[in-house]
Amino acid sequence: MSDGPGLLLVHGDEPHLVDATVARWRAAVHADDIEVIDAPARLEPLIASLVDMPLFASERHVLVRDLPQLSGARRGTAGVDELIRALAMRSRTTQVCFAIRATVAAGNPILAAIQASGGQVVHHQKLRPSERRQWLDTEVRSRGLRLPPGGTDLLLRCTAGDPGALGGELDKIAAHGDGISTEQLEHLVAGTEQLELYRVLDLLAGPQPAAGAALLTDLIAEGRSTQYLLSILAGQIRDLLMVHALLLRGQRGTAALASAMRIPAWRAERVVRTAQAIPAVLATRWMHELQRIDAGMKAGEIDDAAALRHWGLAAAGSLAERRERRTA
Repeated sequence: MSDGPGLLLVHGDEPHLVDATVARWRAAVHADDIEVIDAPARLEPLIASLVDMPLFASERHVLVRDLPQLSGARRGTAGVDELIRALAMRSRTTQVCFAIRATVAAGNPILAAIQASGGQVVHHQKLRPSERRQWLDTEVRSRGLRLPPGGTDLLLRCTAGDPGALGGELDKIAAHGDGISTEQLEHLVAGTEQLELYRVLDLLAGPQPAAGAALLTDLIAEGRSTQYLLSILAGQIRDLLMVHALLLRGQRGTAALASAMRIPAWRAERVVRTAQAIPAVLATRWMHELQRIDAGMKAGEIDDAAALRHWGLAAAGSLAERRERRTA
């Protein structure tokens, strides 16, 4: 049997660190076939995976992402007792990793059940500014990189200290090779500050949609091009609608979706996760409104900044309202 913990819960408010821990778990189990269950609306398949003995393998490995019963959402209260019983009945040959990009409440009964079963819990708290610098310094050392004078401050400023963005910049520095100068580093990370523009839709799809509207308002207030913002949002929603269409046709699996959309697998996985939070009917409505704003901007008939701010608030409100109706 694999050396990893039979039960593992990875949670916290630093998505990159959560994903990195899950990636290490996947690598440690040495399994070619890991069953991945994303945000399950029905618990029966998950419970079956927990309690059934694997038929054609000595072990079963299950990765459960964004389980509603861990998120604190109202709809996540259903089936908690059944899931706790299934955890207690879990076969010793079944290893399970629960992963959620949010902090699970200390009193969550599933968290308690995992701990009572001897499971391991890894919590990635939101990093403070000093911790982000420390994390970056550790990553630089572990990768054997050398930054030029002021390089650490430049990376932290351009990425807002986000570990995921920092990791991407370190990948570019590693590809560049040794002896990078300050000027070369500035050119290398040019455009990284634009990464924030792509977070609006991610935040809208998150547990607090209002955060996406707030970021969009802040970006407009900073003087970011409204036409550029609109273009990015429209492109992301187009990808979202394409994923919905492919899923409707029966297309399954990240690799297959990535191939059909001609995008990297990591990006396809990200769009799929967003699609689980934003239904096609809502995405279509948002796209039509962006098209209306675009036409009005080009005709000089509307206040582009005000229209885009209103779009963000309306999008967040419609998504929050939909979730409230589903949990009522």
